Amino acid sequence: GSEVAQESLLLHGPFARKPKRIRTAFSPSQLLRLERAFEKNHYVVGAERKQLASSLSLSETQVKVWFQNRRTKYKRQKLEEEGPEADQKKKGSHHINRWRLATKQAPGEDIDVTSND
Repeated sequence: GSEVAQESLLLHGPFARKPKRIRTAFSPSQLLRLERAFEKNHYVVGAERKQLASSLSLSETQVKVWFQNRRTKYKRQKLEEEGPEADQKKKGSHHINRWRLATKQAPGEDIDVTSND
């Protein structure tokens, strides 16, 4: 019936979703090499990424995404080390601190968010 045609359209039509990628299971030796590379530099691009990918038998995309995820993990660990109570103060405060620096505001002064100047 027509429900078969509908299903076929969903699977093969112009808006068909690519099948979900299978999660890469990195071998312990691959992880060791990736971690060592991350210790030296949190960003790996260009020829360096190409070389690392081919020496680990991974695609450049897999290496790129591993580094993105590793940087996220690193930032999260850094925040946790600073203590969970610092977490609440942190949210958004760096924007205000950057604004204070840019506008030479004294840290003690309350910020008037209503003024138009």
